[in-house]
Amino acid sequence: ESLSSGINAEYGGILSSRLHNTSSRTAVPLEVVPETELKDTCDYVSPADRTSNIRQIRYGRRHDETREEMTLRLFATELQEWNHQYWSRQGQIYADLKEQLLDEMETSMVSEEETDLILQEFYRSYLLNNRKNFNEYTAEWRKSNIKLIYLSFRAKKSRLQLFLKNAISS
Repeated sequence: ESLSSGINAEYGGILSSRLHNTSSRTAVPLEVVPETELKDTCDYVSPADRTSNIRQIRYGRRHDETREEMTLRLFATELQEWNHQYWSRQGQIYADLKEQLLDEMETSMVSEEETDLILQEFYRSYLLNNRKNFNEYTAEWRKSNIKLIYLSFRAKKSRLQLFLKNAISS
């Protein structure tokens, strides 16, 4: 899966990376705030997901969000979801293979020292067998982060222009 398909508004800004300040200066852990007290203008961070180890973020919106800020927020949301999906799949595949190996080792009565060596070899071979996949992911992740930096710059520029426009007209 590639992010080059463009911004997918389907996610609606629910999950994303923290890229610009909303009305709050810091992100608030989700487990601290009851669902009924969540504010639209604040960012909220969840605990790490069990399979992907990615912290999901409920991304706040400014009441006067510019088009560039919205573009940034939507792209960051899509990137966060893509990253979460990728690592969820990888985590599940790895866990299934490891569990299968451990089940096989359990039936063959392997010593603790042999178990450590077998698990080391399993991990090494897993990384080598998935090297191409990980390299493709890394290349896409880097491209997406460069785009994220560019969109962040545009969003900051639009916020500054809006500030100056409002300051001049006041």
